[in-house]
This record gives sequence, structure tokens and C-alpha cells, in this order.
Amino acid sequence: MTPNTQHRDPVTIELLDWIQHTTEHIRGSAQGLTEDQVRAPAAPSGWSIAGLVGHVRDSTAFWLHNVVAGHPMDFQEDTAWDNDPDVPFATLLEDLRRTTGAEARAAVEHIASGSAPLWWPEGAWGGYRQSTVRGVLLHVFNDNAAHTGQLDIAREQIDGGVWDFGRNGVRVR
Repeated sequence: MTPNTQHRDPVTIELLDWIQHTTEHIRGSAQGLTEDQVRAPAAPSGWSIAGLVGHVRDSTAFWLHNVVAGHPMDFQEDTAWDNDPDVPFATLLEDLRRTTGAEARAAVEHIASGSAPLWWPEGAWGGYRQSTVRGVLLHVFNDNAAHTGQLDIAREQIDGGVWDFGRNGVRVR
């Protein structure tokens, strides 16, 4: 073994796999929808499927790239992570795929799950903080899983499409 060899943490790898699974589920649940369907409000609050996908993309990239991998940024707590009205939805879906792709994973898979995140936006969210990479990755997984459920409900209301785990895709009734 050379001094530059990096070990992949099995817990970090497993959590990254689950995060990737949720983002692939989101991408799959949104397949076949039109630009109008993904831009229309899906809830009384006004959020849309495109907004949800943009949020998950931005949030996942933030937590993996900035917090876990330690790339500081000028963090503004009030900045919204949501809809990109000028970005085609297919591009949003592809960007979401990249947030958990090989390059993103390679930047964090060697970081020990029990270690502290390499960067944290001090004072954000009223003092909320995760003290380990495992905690950050569990936060991302939990958040993305919740958004997966929201998208599945919105999809079913649009065209009756439901996620079919046997197909690993949407089945439209």
C-alpha cells in the first residue's frame, strides 16, 4: 500500500448508495412528464416537480461537495434552492444524476463516516449541526427520501403513475 492510497469507508459507501438510490428514484418518477406538468404547482404552497428536483440537486450537491468534502462557499441561509425556470427539465434531471455520480462520490467515499464534516456553515439554521459525516449523509438520505415520497404523490395526481419497485420505474394506470 502506498501512502497516497485512500480507503473507502464502507458506511460512507452504503449511505452514498442509498442517497444515489433516492436520486435515481426521483429521476425515474419524473420521466415522461412534460415541461408544463413539471412546472405547474403541485401543492397549495406553489412548489412544483421542477422545483423539487432543483432543490434536491442543489441540496445534495451542497451537502456532499461543500460540507462533507470541505469546499467552503459564501453560504446565504435565505437563498432558495428550488426552481430553475430557464433550465429545461431534462437538464435538471441530468444535473441531479451528476450530484451522486462517480465524480461526486469519489470526492467523499474515502472520508470516514465517523469523522467531522470538513466544512460547516457556522451559525446556520439556528445552530443546527451534524457532528459526523455519517450524520450529514443520513440527513441527506432522509431529506431526499421525503422528497421522493412527495414526488410520487404528485406524479400519481398528474397521470395516475405510481412507482413500481418490480420495474424500478413508473407504471401508469
